[in-house]
Amino acid sequence: MMKKITFLLIGVLLFWNCTSPKKSNKQTETVSLHGEFLFLNDAAVLNTGNEIYGVVIDEKLVELDLQTRPLQKDEYDMVQVFIKGVVEKNPNEEGWENIVRIVAIDSVAPSIPENNSIIKLSTK
Repeated sequence: MMKKITFLLIGVLLFWNCTSPKKSNKQTETVSLHGEFLFLNDAAVLNTGNEIYGVVIDEKLVELDLQTRPLQKDEYDMVQVFIKGVVEKNPNEEGWENIVRIVAIDSVAPSIPENNSIIKLSTK
């Protein structure tokens, strides 16, 4: 009788353990990021120089977009941003490998203009 109860108890514990919800391994740590930011229609990216992140479209992204618009020369001009966010793996097959969910906006600044010098060669 005792063996039956023990096996029944072990069976119930194994069943309960297999059906309990699994903890997700998503990173919830906030990190500081800075780089060039661009938001067009339904896609936003952050290029840090080392990695390119897709940016989650939510209220914080709209707030960042409103702060960067006055600094853009045209709609394709990227703006330097300093943000805090949570980096996660992109659950979608399309897009960047990692995405960032903005938690806080530290500052925005115009991008550093590139000096596109043209060198002319002559045979005089």
